[in-house]
Amino acid sequence: MAFEFKKLEEQKKPLYVANQLMDAIRSGKFEAGDKLPTEDELSNMTGVSRASVREALAALRLGGVIRTKVGTGTYVEEIPAEENIKEKIVNILVDNPKPLELQEARAAFESGAVEIAADKFSEGGEREMEETLGEMEEAARDDDYQEFLNLHKEFHLEIGKATQNEVIEDTLRNLQGIMNDKMWRKLEKKHYLPDKRNYLLESVEIHRGIFAALQAGDPELARKKMTDHFSRYS
Repeated sequence: MAFEFKKLEEQKKPLYVANQLMDAIRSGKFEAGDKLPTEDELSNMTGVSRASVREALAALRLGGVIRTKVGTGTYVEEIPAEENIKEKIVNILVDNPKPLELQEARAAFESGAVEIAADKFSEGGEREMEETLGEMEEAARDDDYQEFLNLHKEFHLEIGKATQNEVIEDTLRNLQGIMNDKMWRKLEKKHYLPDKRNYLLESVEIHRGIFAALQAGDPELARKKMTDHFSRYS
């Protein structure tokens, strides 16, 4: 049976798009591993802006339904079998939008911060980051996602420190403080489940790419690597 997307001219458009995508996946139009239409295509299918589509996709990523691979597209991660999956997406999009706003703010801020860090990168910062990356890999191989998350946050704080700008460093710390929000911690834990060791190891390699750009003193490459990092799951 063919599945047809419907257009909506009302509020809560991201939730509407997310619900349609989940219905499409459940109907069999898209199966686990299948590639989803692009943001432009989904925008045309549903009659909403790309911004609304992007927010819907971000919620589905945080809910573990889909996964985006930088440079290739967005794919179905798993079929949402739980009856309360829609309730979870509502919690993300409507009841607690902070995680989505935080990711957007971090992506914009840290992409600029890493450029400054690349210009001022020092041997001291290099040693700290190299050590943190080694510990991140060890935590990933041990399936210790909580330790991995702590080290991941530490790596990003080290980028702030490498800018040699106290305002940037303090702002990054404030953003990290918001990440202690109960809903954010719940979503974060969901995103880094212990059975996703390969995902964590892949994340380590992405951070090594950022580190290499900093070592090379290449601001443009550092920004690209950081943008790719956030595009992966936000």
